[in-house]
Amino acid sequence: MIGAGPAGCVFAGRMAQMGHQVRVIEHVRFPRPRLGESLSPGVGPLLAAAGFRGTLEACAITRVRNVLVKWTDGPRSREDPGAQGFIVDRGEFDSSLLERARALGVRVLQPARLVDRRHSGARWRLTVDAEGREETFEVDLLADASGRASVRRSERTGAPTLAIYAYWRAARAPAQPRIEAGNDTWFWGVPLPSRLYNTLAFVDPKLFRASPGALAERFLELIARSGLLADCDGPELIGPVRAIDATPYLLTDCVDANSIRLGDAALTIDPISSSGVQKAIQSALAGAIVANTLLRRPEATNAAVRFYCAHLSEASKRHQIWAAEHYRAVAEASGARFWTDRANGREKTGEPAPLKSVDAQAMAGTPVELSRDAAFIETPCLRGDFVGTAPALHHPRLPAPVAFLEGFELAALLRDLPKGRTPLQIARSWANRVPLDSGLAIAGWLVTRGVLVGSASPD
Repeated sequence: MIGAGPAGCVFAGRMAQMGHQVRVIEHVRFPRPRLGESLSPGVGPLLAAAGFRGTLEACAITRVRNVLVKWTDGPRSREDPGAQGFIVDRGEFDSSLLERARALGVRVLQPARLVDRRHSGARWRLTVDAEGREETFEVDLLADASGRASVRRSERTGAPTLAIYAYWRAARAPAQPRIEAGNDTWFWGVPLPSRLYNTLAFVDPKLFRASPGALAERFLELIARSGLLADCDGPELIGPVRAIDATPYLLTDCVDANSIRLGDAALTIDPISSSGVQKAIQSALAGAIVANTLLRRPEATNAAVRFYCAHLSEASKRHQIWAAEHYRAVAEASGARFWTDRANGREKTGEPAPLKSVDAQAMAGTPVELSRDAAFIETPCLRGDFVGTAPALHHPRLPAPVAFLEGFELAALLRDLPKGRTPLQIARSWANRVPLDSGLAIAGWLVTRGVLVGSASPD
């Protein structure tokens, strides 16, 4: 396992839980500074499901109850009464994840660097330098979570983007995150639990590099155009101004029989959503099941490879659409090239208009039947700790095939479904296999997505 960020630690921990011997190779000591300090609400539940419960709580965190937004209007405060998002010090957070991986039985080589890798037959022969001491060993599978540096630029899925950032200390700093749209950039201010304040400007790399002046000078000019420092009392830079690639990418050949890429080494998404860490952990959880399948059920290698590639591709497409819609609001108001580049070319091409929600009367009184556009096709899917296949529902209104819903196999429920029954009658007909409340939820979901459509009369 190369890399001990969130994806690497969660993958290593899950593999150890499934009985595999795992080594992690990390080239720097922890704690180390890292971007990605804003964590989306899904991170906590994912960590708990992965066996990393308590790792988030072991860090100093700030719960995000509101965000100051100045996008197409504003400024306005976007409230979250549940305070589900977090801001963390990534040095602390990543260290906490690594300690949990160690506790699960993962062997960690840190600081260490991979000197040589060679693939022969079905195994990898790795040579590692750990603080001047070389060690050579063989492994059955090589996992790479070393970050976006190894992703080819030809695989980008969005407009080229550069993040310029620096940390400040002030007697008084903003208490809430800030997001702001500029003419040819957008800004993000992140108050950290350590009382430092991170300011970021996201720019077009070509435009930024063509402007005169040193990096720090150009960055300060950008920040001066924003309101990020408006509520700071005596702000003082405490470190150098840095730049990092923030372009979204998707690596299409991310897995084979003996290797797999995880996190930013396989998929990076537009930073506008603040969900990069969540996506990295999701790739690690899916990747661990794929790797377990490759090692213990090699006959299912093709299904495992297809599943993982589809998993990352679908995540990338969903986020492209979401990010483009977010950028489109500013693009329509300003018309600036920076914004139109990020808003164009990501439309939901050919997707039908959404259907109306289902009310109780429709559930009880509207006869339905299975849409002629519905088909069941053997598709790779998760089955416990392995990738298998199952007949999955394919339909034009579904963004991806669906094999299971509420834990029940759809094909078994929908094949040979009589015409002309109401959704309520259908749910009752499943009563020997599915609890009525789950059956009603499944039937309602199918109706709202056009899988079950109106029927003239019963057979």
